[in-house]
This record gives sequence, structure tokens and C-alpha cells, in this order.
Amino acid sequence: MTYVRRMDRAQAEIRYRDPKGRYETREPVIVVVQDNDERLGVLDCICECLGIAIERMSSNEDLAAKLRLHCPMAVVAEMDAEGQDGCHVLITIAKYDRTLPALIIANDDPVSLGALDAVEELWHVETVLKWPRLLGAREIVDFLFRAGRSGNCLGLVPV
Repeated sequence: MTYVRRMDRAQAEIRYRDPKGRYETREPVIVVVQDNDERLGVLDCICECLGIAIERMSSNEDLAAKLRLHCPMAVVAEMDAEGQDGCHVLITIAKYDRTLPALIIANDDPVSLGALDAVEELWHVETVLKWPRLLGAREIVDFLFRAGRSGNCLGLVPV
């Protein structure tokens, strides 16, 4: 069972960057970078249940602008997107906030996974998960729990 603690708007407005460049408080928003309009099934249902907004964008849009606008708690992206691949997404995240959790839906291709590992290491991105496909509810809830706790925007407590 999971409990949710909501923040009021006044708490959410208190945002500042600490010395490492991280935002102290993030919004309960997930930015999803994908080229098709299909829903992500379990992720959509879980986010709706927890009151987490999903901001969808095409891979041809400006991710940096979306990050600044929404101050999300996490980013979910496809590795092989047309406009920007998972490596470009990680570089953009590193420029914005190295601690922002990212979930990259990659395939099992060792070359793609190696490229992601290299970018993660070179750009010092701290919180990256690489899944071959969108996994089940347990893994998604765990990802959301960790992202919410690190972003100080959800009070989720595993029981």
C-alpha cells in the first residue's frame, strides 16, 4: 500500500537550486518524450491514480524548454526516437539537473545500451534506468516512488 502526501501550491512555489544545481522541489509531473500518440498503459493508469500529471511531447520538440516550464519529477523517453534519441535526452537532462530521474525505454541492442552508459558516465547523470520495454506496475511504482522522494514532491511511503 502507498500513501500520498499532497503539497499545497505555496510549498511548491518555493523552488531554488542548491549548490549542485538541483531544484529543491519538483512538480508531480512526468515528461514523456515519444513520437507516437499511443498511451503507455500501466504508467498512465498509475500516474492518474497518484495524481501525477503526464506532459507528452514529440521528440522534435525542445526538451530543455519543457523541463524549465514544468520542473518535472522525472523524464521517460524512447531510445530510438526520431528527433532526439535517449542519449540526447540524457545530455539535455544533465545540462538541466544531473539528479533528475530518467527512464529510457531502450531495446536489448548492446550498442544502444553502451552509448547510453557512455553518455551517463561522461555527463555524470546520476539517476538513469534503462528498460528494454515498459515493465510492469511494480517497477513503475518503484520508479515513481524514488522520483517523487528525490524531487520532494510526493510523500509516498511503501508499506
